[in-house]
Amino acid sequence: MRLVKRIASTLILFTLAGCSKQPSDIAVEYQQRLASVTDIEVVLPAPLYNPEVQKVPLPTSELTISMLDIATAGHCKVTNLIAAQNNQLGKVSYPSERLKYTILFIQQAPHCIQHPNTSDELKQTFTQAIQEKKQQLPLYFLHMMTFERELASLSLLIAEEVPLESPAAHSNMLEAVNELAELAIHLDTPENLNPVTLTPALKVLSQRFISSLVTSVRKQAQLNNATTRQLKQLRLRDDICKSGGNKKQAKIISNIFNKYYLSVLQPYQAVLSRSMEELIAAWQPIHLLYQNNNVADPLTLQQHLDNLKDSAKAHVKWWQKFYELCEIPPV
Repeated sequence: MRLVKRIASTLILFTLAGCSKQPSDIAVEYQQRLASVTDIEVVLPAPLYNPEVQKVPLPTSELTISMLDIATAGHCKVTNLIAAQNNQLGKVSYPSERLKYTILFIQQAPHCIQHPNTSDELKQTFTQAIQEKKQQLPLYFLHMMTFERELASLSLLIAEEVPLESPAAHSNMLEAVNELAELAIHLDTPENLNPVTLTPALKVLSQRFISSLVTSVRKQAQLNNATTRQLKQLRLRDDICKSGGNKKQAKIISNIFNKYYLSVLQPYQAVLSRSMEELIAAWQPIHLLYQNNNVADPLTLQQHLDNLKDSAKAHVKWWQKFYELCEIPPV
């Protein structure tokens, strides 16, 4: 029997959710209501843990450019960049700023090499530095991904879940991820990169919508699985759906399913799935950069999405069996 999806009205959503309830609270209430009309206990979901983030260290270099070289190359724009970077030594230097510096160095140093007033020694040093920094650029990017506060915390569980209503932050998040992905795609041609877009993107990502989305998806999957395990304890054929028996209890259970899962949780999980699919598509260049450098992507977005979809399928499959045995309509 095919279950019909019902998109909840705004009234139903807010009646169930209230002002302070999070979607996982509704899923827990769904479990509790099912338990209250049956002789089974609530099955607690498996605990969730934060993933371990594989840290990528800051690339190192044996090349040095002396202050004297900088002083004698005042005709080169890149010397101002180097001087500003040297002034940061001993101070807090964000990984994103190091990445921006590396990109700008690669872009500006060739002009100094081509200038007739640049010494041969400095030309050679700059040439070697450009080559080295180009090779290290993916590591600078991954160092940022695993050490920059806004990025290193993306995979961590947080208290705030994605709300039932469509969040306005979603489109802003995708734009910010696209900016990061654009950098990741063109790391092999850094001459064409615009590192200025990095800081605004990080500001958007600091709002933690990705963390909220991942948290919500993981919680909903675990709660789906727990509720399905709980329902599997029911004796359908010999009790609730017994042939010729009173179907009153079955209808009450069905009403709970309609009120909580079909009307609220299923549409909500569909929204989460669509958001994840869009995020996965935008995140793909970054994920590939992790893979190509043998670094584990801590977000594991596809795995979380698959877990949510599998848990929803298993849950609906149980209800299909319920309606077949009880011979009552789902709505």
